[in-house]
Amino acid sequence: MSGEGDTVSSEKKCGNRLTLELIVMSAVALLVAVLVASLAENLAYDIAANRRYSEDSIDLAMDETLESLNDFIETNQVGEDNIELLVGWVQRQKDVYVMFYRDVDALLGPYLTINEGRDEPPEMLELNRMTYYDLELCDGTPIKAELEYYITMRDMDWLNVLKYTVGGIVFILLLFLMVHRKIRYINCLERELSVLSAGNLSYPVTIRGRDELTDLAKGIETLKNGILEEQQKKAEAEKANMELVTAMSHDLRTPLTSLIGYLEILSRGRCEGEEQRQSYHERCREKAFQMKRVSDRLFEYFLVYGQEEKSLVLTRMSCADLVNELCYRQLLDWKEQGGQIDFETGELSGAVMVDGEYMQRVVDNLLRNLQKYADKAYPLAIRIREEEGHLKIQVTNHVREQENRRESTQIGLKTCRKIIYKHGGSFSWRGEDDCFVGEICLPLAEIN
Repeated sequence: MSGEGDTVSSEKKCGNRLTLELIVMSAVALLVAVLVASLAENLAYDIAANRRYSEDSIDLAMDETLESLNDFIETNQVGEDNIELLVGWVQRQKDVYVMFYRDVDALLGPYLTINEGRDEPPEMLELNRMTYYDLELCDGTPIKAELEYYITMRDMDWLNVLKYTVGGIVFILLLFLMVHRKIRYINCLERELSVLSAGNLSYPVTIRGRDELTDLAKGIETLKNGILEEQQKKAEAEKANMELVTAMSHDLRTPLTSLIGYLEILSRGRCEGEEQRQSYHERCREKAFQMKRVSDRLFEYFLVYGQEEKSLVLTRMSCADLVNELCYRQLLDWKEQGGQIDFETGELSGAVMVDGEYMQRVVDNLLRNLQKYADKAYPLAIRIREEEGHLKIQVTNHVREQENRRESTQIGLKTCRKIIYKHGGSFSWRGEDDCFVGEICLPLAEIN
């Protein structure tokens, strides 16, 4: 159970690789955006302080403020008796904090009226530029004016707007650039799929990265290769079928032509005596068997490579009857041809479910293989036994040496294997030194 759990956990981790990549991209973009926004804020503050709040700018602002104050005093005839009129002027000033003194006592300011306490000024950033100026009211009363230039927090709002704007733009751009790589890869796969769907299956699929998109590309490549393999197999099968039809047509036409000729002679009574008639009969028989062998080859080929298969008609047969029916009787031909048989069988008490017609073809194929390749100078060894719930038949023969031997297609042996496989058993063959070993293994039927 722990192994299955580890497998599931591993699959989940692999399945979230793209999600993790997107999270990492977002985190990196956010971190860079914060750093760039902070730098932009500091740079903007330095630019503002160096330009708008430079020494020359402050001196110019101070001069304009003093000129405005003197004009106000002269216009409104401000004296000691109506000095409170200066409060209104002071409160209208921006970026300058003004306080009036007489001798050493604070007289009035923007948050201080005569004989009243001082309120808290607004939150501000001081520029450490505080200067005292001597003034004279219209009645000749001397006073001092303290001018202090400052930046209020309201003036800093535009810096915050700039910081968040720059940070947002940088975040969106970086995230887009990083995600755009994935988008380009997806578009690349889309174009390649369009080419593949148009029929060009040889077009390569781009495999890049180590996430789900990579797995998708590998899956497309595997599917493409599978289709190409199937097409290749289909082309080879069609070519083989065409070659087979051509060969079979030739192999059938030749004996068929001869057979028709002999039958034509026999039907018209053109034989010169009984001996010639018997000779023609024998030739007709040979041509008929030759045609049968060709048709058997055709059957075997389509049994191995064909798509449609005939269903089995299984009947219960004892192992002893099967051996007697298929082995003893069929191998008489081998003995008549001068071959020897070393037959060994164990106790056969079970039964098997077989299709007699198909099993006959298995034995026919084995006999035909013996006739082609077996050396009659050595005995044919047959071992039959019941073992581990199966009936096992092993055939061993020596292979004779042949000059100009053609490479076998092994269609007959493949036919045997397919037939036995359809019976739920197995058929195998191998070469050992100069011997051929074939083994049939059929499952024993259940006891009723």
